[in-house]
Amino acid sequence: MKNIKPTFLKRRKPKQKIEMKQVDQKWMNRLFLGGLIAIVVLATLSIIVSLTRSNKPQTIIQEVSKDTTTTDYHLQYYLNDYVKAYFNLSEDNAIQLDEIEKLNSFYDSVPETRNQGHTKSPSSLASARLLSIKDNTATYQVTYSVGKGDDVKEITTGFAIPFGVKENQYYISGLPWFIPLTEQQATGFATQDKLKLIDDTETESEKKEDLDSFLNLFFTNYTTNQENLDLLAKDISALENTTYKSLDYSYYKSDGKKVMAFAQVTFEIAGNTHSENFTLSLQPKDESYFVQSLKHTIPKNYTKTNTTKGDTK
Repeated sequence: MKNIKPTFLKRRKPKQKIEMKQVDQKWMNRLFLGGLIAIVVLATLSIIVSLTRSNKPQTIIQEVSKDTTTTDYHLQYYLNDYVKAYFNLSEDNAIQLDEIEKLNSFYDSVPETRNQGHTKSPSSLASARLLSIKDNTATYQVTYSVGKGDDVKEITTGFAIPFGVKENQYYISGLPWFIPLTEQQATGFATQDKLKLIDDTETESEKKEDLDSFLNLFFTNYTTNQENLDLLAKDISALENTTYKSLDYSYYKSDGKKVMAFAQVTFEIAGNTHSENFTLSLQPKDESYFVQSLKHTIPKNYTKTNTTKGDTK
C-alpha cells in the first residue's frame, strides 16, 4: 500500500477591519483657505506683469527713405532781395546812398571797380523770375524800367548772379553780369503734328443730333448742377463760376457698344469766353447716354480706329 500524505487545510486569516480616521474640520478649512489665497495671489501677479509689459515703451524703428527730397527756398528769397536792391534806384540822391549801402551789404566784400565814372539813372524793378541755379550761379529773367518822365524805357534781359555759402548763410561773391535770354518756345513742327478738327461725315444725322443734344445737356449740368450731373456721368465734379455757352464741334466714333465723343465747347467765366477740348466715352443708357470717362484733350489721331494712343492738344 502506498503511503498517503495527510493534507492540511490552510487557515484563513481573519479580515482586517478598516477603521475610518476622523479628520479635523479646522485643518481642512485652513487648507482650503490657503489654496484659495494662493490662487488669488497668482492671478494678481499675472495681471500686474501683463499690464507692465503693455505699458512699457517700445522703440519703433522706422526706415527713412533715401530718396526724400527737401526744397529750401532760403536761397531764392535771398537772391530775390538782391535783385530788388540792384534794380531799384530812387531819383532822390539821399535815398540813393541808403540803397547803395544796402546793395553793398550783400557782398562778402564790395567788388573793386576801376571805373569811377559809372552813371546811375533811376530804375524800378517790374518783375524777376528765377530760371536756374547751377555751379553757384543763379540766372534770372528780369524786367525793369529805367529813366525819367518820357524817357522811361522798359528792358527785359537775363541777369546772372554769382553767390557763395558760408556757415549755412549766403553772400554775393562778385559782380553780376547780363546775359541774352534764350527762346524757350519749340519750333519746326511737321504739319502732321497739328490737331485738325475734321467734320463728322460718318455719323448719321439723326444719331448725331441725339448725341449733340446729350452733350448740350451734359455740359449744361457740368457747369450748374452736381446732382443732375451725377445722373449723367461717373465721378465728375461740376464747375463753379462757369457758364456753358455752346457746343462748337463734335465728332463721334463707335467703339463696340460705346461711343467716343470728341468735342470742343465754349465756356464763359466772369465775362471772358474760352474754348476747351474734350474726349468723352459714352455708354448707352435708358434710350440716352451716360458719360463713363472724360478727358480734357482730343487725340491728334482721333479719327483713326485706335483712339487710345497719340499726343493730344
